[in-house]
Amino acid sequence: MDTENYAKILTEFEHKASLKQAIYRNTTEVFELLKKQLIKTASKLKSDYQSKDPSVEIDYKENNKFEVQLKFSGDMMVVSMHSNVFNFGTGHSVFQTNYVKEDPLRSYCGTIYLHNFLADSIKYNRLADEGSLIARLLINKEKHFLVEGEGALDFLYQDFSENLVTEAALTDIIERSILFCLATDLIIPPYAQIKEVTLNQKQSMLAASGYPTGKHLGYQFKAETEQNNNL
Repeated sequence: MDTENYAKILTEFEHKASLKQAIYRNTTEVFELLKKQLIKTASKLKSDYQSKDPSVEIDYKENNKFEVQLKFSGDMMVVSMHSNVFNFGTGHSVFQTNYVKEDPLRSYCGTIYLHNFLADSIKYNRLADEGSLIARLLINKEKHFLVEGEGALDFLYQDFSENLVTEAALTDIIERSILFCLATDLIIPPYAQIKEVTLNQKQSMLAASGYPTGKHLGYQFKAETEQNNNL
């Protein structure tokens, strides 16, 4: 005989499990469309610019099912899809919108990240190098989306109810992200900060092909390295 708890489990399956599977499928579809736009962008940049300066390398590469990268000169934009589905924290402004108030399940989202690293950081596997999170796309069950990001990407795509995924919108996000990467320069560290170094640190630098380097903003693998050092 079915119990009340068993009936609740079936209801939760409908509200949560099936919902999250639908959002995962939506996010996968958006990620595939984003990859196509990245390929088109890479091809167009090669055609329009490499004839002017062949030394500026432009290359698209698929690393695995959930991650691709676009290299342009010394920059690398890494685009990755998270395999899980999330909800916003209780204080997030999205819960104040009529769109989510009408259907709270619209706040559950899949996530696609756009990170910027130095191309050499990945080429030489310099795990202590820093990069930056340029933007993240949040996609819900209706394939509406939000963008949280740097520069104009922090406010252009904030209307959850109106933002539907299109090729034009994804191309705009890609192009603005590339511009942000190009605008973020390497900052020379103060001389006093780097003038003293232990032999162990120097040997580690040699093994990693040079001094730890990275973009000025801070998404870092450093915390992972420090955690490993404390084991």
